[in-house]
Amino acid sequence: MFHRNKRILSALLALAALAGLAPAAAAAGDVTLMPGVTPEMSDASYWADRQPGADKVILTPEEIRAFNQDSAEREGTMVMDLRSAAETYNGLTYNKNLEKSETSDGEYYFEWTYTGEGEEAPWEYFQAMIDNCQDPDAEEDMPVRYGIAVTRTLLRVFPSQNPILDDPDDPDFDYQSLSSIRVNEPMLIYNTSADGKFYQARISSCSGWVPAEDVALCADKDEWLAAWDLPEEKLLVVYGNKEYTDASNSTPETARRMLTQGTALELVTDIEPDQLIGNRSPYHNYVVYLPVRRADGTYEKQMALIPETAKVSVGYLPLTMRNIAMVALESLGDAYGWGGMLDVEDCSGMIRTIYRCFGLDIGRNGNWQYNMNIEKIDMKNMSLEEKKLILDKLPLGAALCFDGHEMMYLGKVDGEYYVVSTVSSIVSPDTGNILRTRDVMINDLQVKRGSGKTWLGALNMAFMPCYAKLEGKSYAFPALQWYHDDVAWCLESGVMPALDIDDTFGIGAPASRADLDYALRVLAGEDVQGEEAAVEPDGSTVSQNEALTALWELAVAQDWPEAADSPFPYNWAMDAGVATGNDWALPIGDPVTREGLATWLARYGRLCPAAQEAEDAQDESDAA
Repeated sequence: MFHRNKRILSALLALAALAGLAPAAAAAGDVTLMPGVTPEMSDASYWADRQPGADKVILTPEEIRAFNQDSAEREGTMVMDLRSAAETYNGLTYNKNLEKSETSDGEYYFEWTYTGEGEEAPWEYFQAMIDNCQDPDAEEDMPVRYGIAVTRTLLRVFPSQNPILDDPDDPDFDYQSLSSIRVNEPMLIYNTSADGKFYQARISSCSGWVPAEDVALCADKDEWLAAWDLPEEKLLVVYGNKEYTDASNSTPETARRMLTQGTALELVTDIEPDQLIGNRSPYHNYVVYLPVRRADGTYEKQMALIPETAKVSVGYLPLTMRNIAMVALESLGDAYGWGGMLDVEDCSGMIRTIYRCFGLDIGRNGNWQYNMNIEKIDMKNMSLEEKKLILDKLPLGAALCFDGHEMMYLGKVDGEYYVVSTVSSIVSPDTGNILRTRDVMINDLQVKRGSGKTWLGALNMAFMPCYAKLEGKSYAFPALQWYHDDVAWCLESGVMPALDIDDTFGIGAPASRADLDYALRVLAGEDVQGEEAAVEPDGSTVSQNEALTALWELAVAQDWPEAADSPFPYNWAMDAGVATGNDWALPIGDPVTREGLATWLARYGRLCPAAQEAEDAQDESDAA
């Protein structure tokens, strides 16, 4: 909804209220909000006050440093401790590897992307960028160079400013962009592009090409470390959305510098009496050093002023849920920036940036973040009912993911779960059309994807970036339900399908005869592809005894050893491991629940040799 006439809109809202109708998108004054979102929800205290222990420090600075080191050493995080990197490298090998990887990238983007002129990108478009990745001065033994970002910039896929667009009419989504780089962020510099305009760089979370003009090269490693590897009391950390140094004609090198969330600068504490910074005194300002690139590309630092009203902290912010909420909501209304473009973040970049304000160095994307040594829950093939039980216990600040999107959990209000994230597109709550949102916003998990599935139904993992598994640390993190593994096995194998598009499983509901019959056919190896699964109760429930009898009969038919020799299904099930003594909370004549049936089916499928052969054959058929 766009406000073209404020008076008309106000009148329409008033009429809707009088008629007892609520608009699909609520509005706070002139601010449009998603359905169910109230103006109060934009205040961090609204969410923090709902959390017990919101002001408790989760990790101390010492624990955060230990966590960062662990992340750098752990496989799959892609986090790197730049300080420990080798100081030399083989430039010729680097050239070869770059040519191979950049060619692979070009082949990926070829035939479905466009140039900045709106034309389909020909192979020559990519070949020119691939050729530019070769450093003509590369040698076998080369020193690593040490760089500092002098402006907020980007890592790029190719050493070029040429865009790679998936929509010729959408220049605001450029696949060239990989990741944002903050002012004063350190990087390791390897090869230089053939045209000399780009450096191949490695920041702590990933690597790519950065414009050389945005980087100052340090004289040596010591100068590089002195720019950023400092004790916390010597750092000024920006946690506001964007802060700027003032305009100045006398100090143009440090004027109008944009400082984004997570930027950490050296704090100057030894100011002399009456000392001027540029042509001003520093009253009511923090004095910091800003990196500057000299004409020859080398590094120097100059003093600059940041007003005391700026949203900054001496040292990293204390890691509390209240502070996490404060930082997360700072960017509400920002645009969506794929790979950090447009001076903003994409969804996983936003999570990374939020936690950087506390000193945590986490992976660039959700999958890499999930690989850190943190509290996490795999939600793939999890029933909707179980997802809700997990969410009911998740703390503020948890990251929630599904394929293609990452968001931060805020809390539960009136039975709905709310998140904040930077969103590229959703199904419009007003029209049902696919809506290009490109917005940092709060919404509940009933928002739908283009597939028709809600965000809640699509969730496949949850993790807490700051709940590090360190010695002596413990958290009341949600536990999986007793039936989780077995229900997940049934969903993944198709033995018991979900009840609807959002994977409601029917936890607590009695299993039907149709449920059992369908499952037995799948376990027997019948080809059910293309058939609609029995997902509606058919009116006939199945008792525990009937279910075990049916499984025993299948076991006999599949020549399960000892099955034919056991006259009692109950005894066979216990001996075979399909059932356990803990399963008999109810009389065996009572109905079996869907999760109870799923437990037996999963055990049967894992243990029965014939069922395993049938599953393997089905997998091969699906793969073919």
